[in-house]
Amino acid sequence: MIDSHLHLDDEKLKDSADGIIRGLNEHSIEFVINNSCNYESMLNSVELADKYGNVYATVGMHPHDSKFFDDTFRQTMKKLASNDKVVAVGEIGLDYYYDLSDRQVQKDVFAEQIEIADRLGLPITLHIRDAYGDAADILTAQKNYLNNGVLWHCYSGSAEFARQMARKGHYFAFGGAITFKNAHKEDVLQSVPFDRILSETDSPYMSPVPLRGTVNTPYNIPIIVAKIAEIYGKQTAETEEQIRQNTLRLFKRIAR
Repeated sequence: MIDSHLHLDDEKLKDSADGIIRGLNEHSIEFVINNSCNYESMLNSVELADKYGNVYATVGMHPHDSKFFDDTFRQTMKKLASNDKVVAVGEIGLDYYYDLSDRQVQKDVFAEQIEIADRLGLPITLHIRDAYGDAADILTAQKNYLNNGVLWHCYSGSAEFARQMARKGHYFAFGGAITFKNAHKEDVLQSVPFDRILSETDSPYMSPVPLRGTVNTPYNIPIIVAKIAEIYGKQTAETEEQIRQNTLRLFKRIAR
């Protein structure tokens, strides 16, 4: 199984990350993709990927930190992306729920990182919260730069919006939220083609039921995959293999 989005370098995990990674095989986790959010996490993510064969990394700035995007970050991002273990630009996007960076700054940084990703030949991993309209507008405006794949991380939008983006060939990753009692995610997942769905934990956040309130780890991916299989009416083994194929199709630098 695969965890396409987590944060092993987060404060909640940094003291246990090495142990967690060493235990991935025994928990049937083939590999994980550690996503960056800011300058420090980007460096940490690539360092972990260099250290462990079953860890890959992304480069990019989270919308929360967009106000800190500068030429130093831009050049470091490009330099790190020359590493074959860097498989995407992310997580990038818009977050209007917390508004930790000015909205126009978020939009400008999002648009620029899309262009950088295209020059690097990498897909993008999106963090979009309460900003689906503006996100769609930016993706439309930047459509000439979307040549390497788009992944909606922790997708929380509507079924209709998912169908619109799926028609463009976008991918969608789902995690612990789909197990929540009042999530009502069945129609959203079923609006996504089976060959466009990925599994993630967003560890250390968003632990699935029955582990809500605990620190999430990639070891919980089997719970996510089983829930995805249930919603699609598929066997777990079939779902696991389809997710694997989808992940490798999107993240082309991962050779398996």
